[in-house]
Amino acid sequence: METYAVEWTEWAVHTLMFWETDDTRKGKIVRALHHFGTYALITMIVVSHTIYPAFWLQTLLYFFCVMVWVQHVLTNGCVISKVEQKLLGDKESFIDPYLELFHIEATDDSKSGLLTLGSTIAVLMMTLEWFSRVHHKILSQVPALVASSLQGIRLLPSSPSV
Repeated sequence: METYAVEWTEWAVHTLMFWETDDTRKGKIVRALHHFGTYALITMIVVSHTIYPAFWLQTLLYFFCVMVWVQHVLTNGCVISKVEQKLLGDKESFIDPYLELFHIEATDDSKSGLLTLGSTIAVLMMTLEWFSRVHHKILSQVPALVASSLQGIRLLPSSPSV
């Protein structure tokens, strides 16, 4: 699964960036977009919980994060990072600066393990938060809906008896 996902993503990068012939430049573009997208997602999660706490936005971000998490679990890390590394010919990833900060050796296993652990914790927290929002917003309306539907049933005209 991992090999197929990396090959397909690399094909998509080459297809979408048809004008660029240098793999190193493609890799740098993909890395820049990857970092931008990751920080934008983190920013949007913070915004959706502080400035604009709309349920629809939190749901959209939650499902996007679940898709990213599933991809991390199924492919043993981030497919986009693997394509970046293949195009650039290096072993750097998104998590390297954080590993260096805490003096952790940056091996492939430590990178993929910590990345998967971090995304698992984030998705777990978002799942708990999403279910609490569903319970608070939607399930609190159920008694009123049941009462109104029961009252509507009682108001129906009875069928004539024969």
